Amino acid sequence: MTELIAGDRELQRIAQTARIDLVVDVDRRAGPFESRMLAALLEVPRERFVRPSDIAESAADTPLLLDDEGLATISAPHAYLLSFRVLGLIPGDRVVELGTGSGYGAALASEVVTASGSVLTIEIDDFLFRRARQLLSGYKNIEVVQGDAGDKVVSWAGYERTTVTFAVERIPEAWLSAIPEGGRMVAPVGAESGQRLMRVDRVQGELVWSDHGAVRYVRNRGREPYVEDPSS
Repeated sequence: MTELIAGDRELQRIAQTARIDLVVDVDRRAGPFESRMLAALLEVPRERFVRPSDIAESAADTPLLLDDEGLATISAPHAYLLSFRVLGLIPGDRVVELGTGSGYGAALASEVVTASGSVLTIEIDDFLFRRARQLLSGYKNIEVVQGDAGDKVVSWAGYERTTVTFAVERIPEAWLSAIPEGGRMVAPVGAESGQRLMRVDRVQGELVWSDHGAVRYVRNRGREPYVEDPSS
């Protein structure tokens, strides 16, 4: 048993060393990022959130599949930090994440907002929801919910910060209405080949939009009530 424990600790040491290289690579290629965000990248063991077959790639700054169909991915680490930077995420924030995946993004957000903040994360896929709930069970400031984010707007309306981890062709009006005064949403918007990372702020009752560059995310798997019926 002692040998097994020692072996496990050695694997943890190797994984953390690999994450040091990841932090350096992410900050060099996509930074600069604030120290608390880089610290989150170092602290959260990404190898626990990928599929077993992808553990060897877990410290690479690349997206990895979470299913065989390509419908769900764990984004490249820099993508999470980029969204957090655009979102302006700081300790004490209450943030909602639409699209949990395996839970890696929520774990990173938890570290950034610290124990004084909280994370609500919503996942449409039942298998991923159950997996994420288990992986995130040790995080006291994270709540994992199963369902379509569009159907659960009432449960997350009013959160000061909202991050969307899948692409939408247009942000639904109900989502925009859920942004409170002083609140902010960051989402990938557009078709697969032309997505832009958009930030929406509510300032004195008005929505203020800003474009933060080209991105590529998996598509929305939920209802899209804002798409018009061509037969109508």
